[in-house]
Amino acid sequence: MKILFPILFFLLLSTKLISQNSISMGFKTSYYNSNIHFYNNFFPQNIKTSPLDNFNLSFITEIKNEKNTGIRIEISKIKKGWAFDQENNINNNLYQSEFDFINIPFMMTTYFGNKKLNINFALGPFAEFMISDNSDKIKLNFPNEPFYFEEERDNMFSYGLVAMGGLSFNLNKNQIQLLVSYQYNFDNIFDIVIKNQSIPDISNFNTLSFSLVYLRTFIKK
Repeated sequence: MKILFPILFFLLLSTKLISQNSISMGFKTSYYNSNIHFYNNFFPQNIKTSPLDNFNLSFITEIKNEKNTGIRIEISKIKKGWAFDQENNINNNLYQSEFDFINIPFMMTTYFGNKKLNINFALGPFAEFMISDNSDKIKLNFPNEPFYFEEERDNMFSYGLVAMGGLSFNLNKNQIQLLVSYQYNFDNIFDIVIKNQSIPDISNFNTLSFSLVYLRTFIKK
């Protein structure tokens, strides 16, 4: 949590330093892979899971100054989760835990290169809000599983850090970008109070995505 405050402060400060800026809007379509890191300190063990693959669409606003540095805000609906399979799951069941989030990264972005081709890097915090999950279905179909997501106990709000990089192709006021990004949640999804060997006390999502982006510059000051 401590690392988020200096990053957020720097991003907010950077907006005040923009003396001449361009404003772009667009969208991003992504193929992404999400999984979770489960670890139990009470009875030291990693709980193995398999990743989930999916696609999503994001809406983007980007503000850049004349030195091609600025801020980038994305808003998307993203499905995260994990799968237990017959090899890894201790009860030899096959099921997927799935969670839908509204995901909002707020990043500092910078570009290097010439007028036609740039290398793009971005870094910053993100917040996300859970809007649905399939825990009730899992409880019904697999009543003997050792742990489930519980809305009254666990975290529906989460935060973390996102890093992104790739190529940007510039065509007049249009940009086509090919990007790779990685998100890591600092907050555990399971908020356990009492140590228990069946429930992990570390449960952090991590998400790797490959994206195609279109941006259009609408306003230039």
